[in-house]
Amino acid sequence: MRAFLEAASRVVDRLGPFADLDGAWTLLSEVERVAPDVVEDVLMHHSVGVWLSRALRQVVGTAGDATPLWSEVGWFHAVAAAAAVRSGRPCAVTVPVVHGAVTLPTVGAYRLVGRFPVGQARVVSSAAGTVVEVPGSVRWQPVRRHRSSARGHTVEVVVDDLGPYREFGGPVPPDPLGDAEWDEWLKYLDEAWELLTAWHPGAAEELSAGLSTVVPLDARRAVFAASSSAAFGAIALSPKRSATEFGEALVHELQHSKVNALLDLVELHTSDGAPRHYAPWRDDPRPVEGLLHGVYAFVSVVEYWHAQRGLVPPELARRAEFALAYRARQVGLAVDGMRGLVDLTDLGREFVAAVAVRLAACDPVDMPPEVAEAAEDLTAEHASTWRLRHVRPDPRVVGDAVAAWLDGGPFPGGTPGRGTVVPTAGTGESLLAALLKLRVLDPREFDRVPRRGGPDFAYLRGAREAAVEGYAARVRATPHDVTAWAGLCLSLRSDALRRAPELVRAVHRGVAVRTGVPPSPVDLAAWFDRAAGTGGHPSHSHASPL
Repeated sequence: MRAFLEAASRVVDRLGPFADLDGAWTLLSEVERVAPDVVEDVLMHHSVGVWLSRALRQVVGTAGDATPLWSEVGWFHAVAAAAAVRSGRPCAVTVPVVHGAVTLPTVGAYRLVGRFPVGQARVVSSAAGTVVEVPGSVRWQPVRRHRSSARGHTVEVVVDDLGPYREFGGPVPPDPLGDAEWDEWLKYLDEAWELLTAWHPGAAEELSAGLSTVVPLDARRAVFAASSSAAFGAIALSPKRSATEFGEALVHELQHSKVNALLDLVELHTSDGAPRHYAPWRDDPRPVEGLLHGVYAFVSVVEYWHAQRGLVPPELARRAEFALAYRARQVGLAVDGMRGLVDLTDLGREFVAAVAVRLAACDPVDMPPEVAEAAEDLTAEHASTWRLRHVRPDPRVVGDAVAAWLDGGPFPGGTPGRGTVVPTAGTGESLLAALLKLRVLDPREFDRVPRRGGPDFAYLRGAREAAVEGYAARVRATPHDVTAWAGLCLSLRSDALRRAPELVRAVHRGVAVRTGVPPSPVDLAAWFDRAAGTGGHPSHSHASPL
């Protein structure tokens, strides 16, 4: 806050009606002398952390946000006014109107009735009450809180559907829950707390101490749950289908707050923050810090489902088994990949090793074979897709391989699995991945899927040769089809395709450019496998197309 005020004092000429930073600071200081607990509660509110992080970047010129500087900085006056109103200290403060509302953190929102093109209002608080002076009328909505109690344990949260910074980004309009929506959120909060205190007492203890805010998200949003390093203890959630899913989301997201706090205290890595690493739960490349967050948060999810697996009703049993197997495999792959990271400090390696110990304690040894196979297939398909989208092989290795193929010789060597990570915009679940999940989670619905031809269904039937032929034909027709290459990786069981599909694809393209005739991707993969001593597959003449 002090850093923000010092920086903002250098741009007061751009702050318009909110240039009196000293006045707001004085008000906040006076409240602190008589009610320090109130000031601490206001300043530690999640939306104040998010706002302050954004405002500081704005005033030092490192933010690229379109929010006007005067409006962003002006919210400091709303923070001071909130503390004054909470403490009962009289005040008259000019504050910004953001998306048609004056919001006082931890207090509530005054929503303007109708449409008023105003950017500021005046909050006047006295012994008679608090009013907001704007043209027209306002509708007052207080901050809503809820307390869940079970087995002697209590969690108390703000349910924030009003604050402009509640979703951890730029200002958004208030979106108050309707009565039915409010009742449903409270129902799931209470049911999740009942479940957590009964079967996950450690997680319940953490949440009781650390969870401060739940932010309801629109069900139509792509985000299922989120947290922010600037908002410790706040979790944004989309509506859940059950208390079990609600509890999982709470457990998962609080781990991110813990890691964020830890990273402020100790150094776990020395990475430059570049997104160049594979995380099995993300479609995009991640920095080392993202991997640390992911393995820690998801191992808690593994522990959650390890305990929850035998407790869910029969209709949810398969979903619980799959969640355990899938998350355990994802975390295991990530931990294996992190063991050799030179960017980790000694504490960072200790951190990852502790995750590995926790994961080993939850080994799903008695998992149904079809569930374990689905988890393996999904992670393998995802890894291949990720490499095809984001990894660019060494051009020299590609050039040497193309020349060797055309000369009829063996692959000359090099390191197939190495390359340069170049993040691209490609994301999204493939049809094969969606079908794999549907088959294991809802076999009846899977059986009703129409148009069951093509290599995806051939693979799901266990007709591997037909799947290979189908994916190879798609590669021939559309050589840049990432999903066709990923399907080929999965169905062909080629080590070369598994380790470096981007290299096989690049050589395939290079040969086609040189000769005008693309090689058989099946033969090409077998050629790479023979050079690595991993065997091959029945092949045709390697210069002929399929």
